[in-house]
Amino acid sequence: MKKLLPIILLFTACTTNPNKVDKATVSKDTLIRQSSESKDISDPTNTLNGKTETLELSYIVWGCACANWVTPADFKKYEDDKLAEHCIFIEPANKDLELPMYFDPGRHFIKVTGQFYIRPDYPKGTTKGEEQLDKAKVFHYTKIDVFKKDIAYLAKDDTTLNLSYNAIACTCAQWSDTKSVSDTARQYYFLEPANDKLINADKLWKGDNLPLQIQVTGQIVSYAGYPTGYNPTKGDPKAEMVFRYTKLKVIKNGQTKNGY
Repeated sequence: MKKLLPIILLFTACTTNPNKVDKATVSKDTLIRQSSESKDISDPTNTLNGKTETLELSYIVWGCACANWVTPADFKKYEDDKLAEHCIFIEPANKDLELPMYFDPGRHFIKVTGQFYIRPDYPKGTTKGEEQLDKAKVFHYTKIDVFKKDIAYLAKDDTTLNLSYNAIACTCAQWSDTKSVSDTARQYYFLEPANDKLINADKLWKGDNLPLQIQVTGQIVSYAGYPTGYNPTKGDPKAEMVFRYTKLKVIKNGQTKNGY
C-alpha cells in the first residue's frame, strides 16, 4: 500500500485529492461541532428506523459544509463522482460516546453500532453556521470503536530523534529535543509506539529519574495531534507533533546511563 493518507480534501471545484501528512493536513476544527448556545436545527420529530447495524466509516475532510462520513464501499463506488451525496452524519447516543480527542482522519477509522433516522436530517445539537449545510442520512450510534488505518511507514523515511523528558505538571506532551532542553521556546512531542511490544516511552518516567533521555527512530505522523489511545481525564492539552517510533533506546535514566 502506498504511503498516502486517505484524507480527502474538497476544494472549490469539489474534486477529491489524496494528500500526504503535512502541516496543512487535517485540523480537528473541520470536524462537525455541536453547540448548546444556539438553536438546534435538527428535526425533533425524526425517529430511528428500528434496524440496528454496524458500519465501518472513514472521515472525509471537505472544504465546504457537508456530511463527512463514508463507508469503504461507497467511497470506492463514488470516489470520482458525487461522493459528497453519499456521505452521512453520525450522532452519539451520549457524550461518553463522542469521538476521542486523539481521532485523526488521516490515521484512524471507526466502527459504530446503531440505527439510521428515517429521514435525512442533522445530528442532534447541530446549529446554523455561515455556510448552508445540506441534510443527509444520520446514524445514531450506541457503540464506537476507533482503529488504526493500514498505512505503510517505509523504513527509508525514518528519522532518529534524541529526546528528553521535561516532567511538566500537566497532561501535555512531555518530550523535546535533548539539545533544546535549555530553550524557553522548544518543540514538544507526543510519542506513540508502533506496536504493543515496544516500551511505552511515557511509562519510563517514575517521578524522580531525571535526566530521562531516550533515542527513538520512526516518523512524524501528525504535526498537531495526539497519540492513538490518548484520552486524559482532565486538562486541555495542546495538540503537538506525534512521533511514531519503531525503535527506542534509553540513554539516561536518572543517574543511570545506557539502561533502565
